[in-house]
Parts: sequence; C-alpha cells; structure tokens
Amino acid sequence: MVKSLFYVIGLILLCQCSDKEVLLPVVAEGGIPETQNHSSIWIFYDPSGQDSKAVLNKNNKLINTNWIFNIDRRLTMKEVIPHLQAMQADRNKDSMHKKEGMINFFSYADSKNERISLVSFPEINFVPAEELGKSQALTDSGSNVSETDSTLCLVKVWIYEDYLRVDGKTFDMEEIGKIQSSPRQCEEEKTELFRLIYDEELTFQSYLKTKVFLAAAQVEVDTKELVETLK
Repeated sequence: MVKSLFYVIGLILLCQCSDKEVLLPVVAEGGIPETQNHSSIWIFYDPSGQDSKAVLNKNNKLINTNWIFNIDRRLTMKEVIPHLQAMQADRNKDSMHKKEGMINFFSYADSKNERISLVSFPEINFVPAEELGKSQALTDSGSNVSETDSTLCLVKVWIYEDYLRVDGKTFDMEEIGKIQSSPRQCEEEKTELFRLIYDEELTFQSYLKTKVFLAAAQVEVDTKELVETLK
C-alpha cells in the first residue's frame, strides 16, 4: 500500500497553481531528500504543442529562495534547454531581493527510497557540439586536457537513452563506478572532469538519470555540456 501510494504521488506531481500534472523522471538511486526555503518551477508536457511540447510555469518562483525544477520526463532536451537557459538568466539578474547562496535542484521519483528526491543543478553552459569542432566534441574515445585548466583531464560521457559511451566502451547508466575504474588516457596527477555529450532529442528522463548517478558517485562533472543533433 505504501509503495502504491508513492507511485501515485511520486511519479505524478500536481501543480496546484494550474491543476496540471508532471510525470517525474524515475531513478533507482537516492538523492537529497529535501531543502528548506524553496519555490517550485514547473515544465509541463503538452502533447498538442507544435514547435515544442514544453510549457513553463514559473508563477511561484521567488528570487530569494532555492528553486526546485519539476520537469516532465517525456520532454526532450531540445524542448527543456531553452527554459533552463531562461531561468538561469533570471537567476543572474540584479535584484534588491536577491539572496546569495541559493541553489537550483531537479526533482525526481526516487524509486530506491520511495520518495521525491532532489539533485543539485549548478549553472550549466549548454554548448552546440559543433562549436568545439568535431575533433574535440564528436569522438567517443580518448580523453582530452581541459581547454581552460591543464590540471584537469576531460572524460567525455556520451548519453544515450539506455546506456552511456565512455572511451569507446558501453556502460549501463547504473555503472558509473565501472567508468571511474576503467583505464583511460588521463595522467595520474590530473583530476578527471566528466563532460556530458548528448543529442538534443535525448529525453529528460535519460538526462536526469545520468546526472543522479554521477552525483551519487561523487565525481566532478563539467558545467559545460555539449549538445548535438545526430543525423
């Protein structure tokens, strides 16, 4: 009965301000159980949308709070990213009400602990992959020195719907630990920095699942993400 109730409440969140539902991403991994002083931002799935099926509702947003993003798992990153960029710009605006130290979070249905959990969402620079050139962005094997810090070694993580590709090898999303221990071309004195690369048609479900497992593995993740369209 408890588990059934979790799936009713956890997988489908209801935004009281608009009586619309959000199907949260489902991830079998724990995260942050709660945060204080927060307001909610909603991105709904509207199947009738033509250019985009993503509908943003930020009516409850307060600039001096932590923000929790409740995003429907059926949306693609192409549909979600413009709203995330707009909200990041809102966060960075000067305001007399602005409070330092506020954090953004994504919510998801934590099926491992049967609750709603959170994963932190630092400011992300979503970059079209072609801007870095095919030699750097579009090869799924080999690791590179960071463009800005020679002490870091970039580990490119390609996200697909059901698996990851790292150094030319395929991993289940739950196998982040194996990715960490897998041999690669990073020099021992360099710190590994995981950079995410994905097609714009990737579902938010798969994107967030990867973010949650990376957070659980406590690896350092680049705030620059490469987004491309696979032909």
